[in-house]
Amino acid sequence: MKILAVCRGETPAFNVYRPEVAQLAGLHTMDGVEVTVITNPDSVCMPFFAAQGIPVVPDPMNKKFAPGTVRCIRAELRRGNYDVMYLINNTAICNGAFAAVGLPVKVVAYRGQTDNTPRWSPTSYLSVLHPRIDMVVCVAKAVEKYVRAQQWSDDKAVTVYKGHSLDWYQNEPADLSFLNLPPDAITLSLVADLRPRKGLDVLMAATHFFTVPNIHILLVGGRPDDPRVMEHIAKAASPAQVHPLGYRTDAPEISAASDFIVLPPTRREGLARAVLEGMAYGRAAVVTDTGGNAELVADGETGLVVPVRDPQALGNAISVLAGDKALRERMGAAARQRLTEHFSLQQGVQDLHRVFSQLLT
Repeated sequence: MKILAVCRGETPAFNVYRPEVAQLAGLHTMDGVEVTVITNPDSVCMPFFAAQGIPVVPDPMNKKFAPGTVRCIRAELRRGNYDVMYLINNTAICNGAFAAVGLPVKVVAYRGQTDNTPRWSPTSYLSVLHPRIDMVVCVAKAVEKYVRAQQWSDDKAVTVYKGHSLDWYQNEPADLSFLNLPPDAITLSLVADLRPRKGLDVLMAATHFFTVPNIHILLVGGRPDDPRVMEHIAKAASPAQVHPLGYRTDAPEISAASDFIVLPPTRREGLARAVLEGMAYGRAAVVTDTGGNAELVADGETGLVVPVRDPQALGNAISVLAGDKALRERMGAAARQRLTEHFSLQQGVQDLHRVFSQLLT
């Protein structure tokens, strides 16, 4: 099986451990499988691909639709006689789907979140609804359900959980001494880009329902001086107990140093990486029931799942974990075990290979 993967790589400001990229390396090691990648030459993943022996074809990939990128992909498809082309983000999907028109390759698109590709929107047909796409690999069953509801043919979507490896999370927890927290502080971390849909406003409203007084919230992501972030923090019950830390390269280690984690998004979720990172470090989570959150967190076993946009339910759930150290530790251990059993890198590689193989039969 010859696979051409197309992706716009991330910038060096972000963690290099991308499950989608690691799965490509896993596929490349399988007998009878060859993987080639087209990505931008400044991608942070370039050294990783080189170390794995994966050939890379560089292309700027700086526009959702770029004739030069379409020509580059099409030329590589013809040269390599590939069986499957795997398009891993929107830039790749738009350019790759057009490049494959008239060619025999099977085209697979990756979808990492719910919403935002409704069938009534013309732009959706430049993304996962493009008629040249043969299969959409969804990161969670909630995403699959949404994609199937938008597609005219409901058999083009399948779930493959992105796999994580515990080997990626061996660093020591972050040192939080710079925060000068009181000795009895209970730390709760929210790792997100703090866009409105990430639910920061809901979390701040939830603080008014806390029944445990010493909860300190660590906000990782977003600019600490962002007026919108500061406006939300000002509405917390105790603004001094909310600590905006901004963008950090040690976000997983901040989660590891926290007593537990929270993710209260209101929409457009997939399989939250921040929750997976917390699970890897044995941290229980409180999440809202949107996207794949309820698939990640087993309610009452590895954390607590609450309704979307319900500050009281969120505040009550946080208070339960904040007030019971033994419960946090028990759920955290179960979360780590759940990651190894249901969201491992090996499982993700095998499932992706199975999907590709079935598509070719």
